[in-house]
Amino acid sequence: MKTVDTVSFILIHEGKILVERRRKDRVNDPGAVVVPGGHVEPDENPLMAVKRELLEELGIECNSFRFYDRMLCESDTEYQMNSWFICEDWKGEPTASEADEIFYLGWCELDRLSLPNDRKIVAQLFREEIQK
Repeated sequence: MKTVDTVSFILIHEGKILVERRRKDRVNDPGAVVVPGGHVEPDENPLMAVKRELLEELGIECNSFRFYDRMLCESDTEYQMNSWFICEDWKGEPTASEADEIFYLGWCELDRLSLPNDRKIVAQLFREEIQK
């Protein structure tokens, strides 16, 4: 399988994180509950990609990003070198443009995340920052 660069964006609101349920017609992880994100295009760096993906997928603009972690992930069709970014302050109201639905999860609901790497990163984030 090929390896591609991807990004994920973690939106934190009132001690919870925003997640999406992917559409069932998606090639990678159909119907999965995931931290939103997407592929880095050839002419982009990860920060440019996360800004574009936030606007495309949720219709919002983040006022400030912070890099959180990077990890190799395996999807159904490719390996993904994924970078997670945190956005705690944004303009606009998130809406599900490319997913079946979006919703917020708290610490006790992380088992609803479908992908092991999302669960690992988000659990780490809750331990280190959100539940302080």
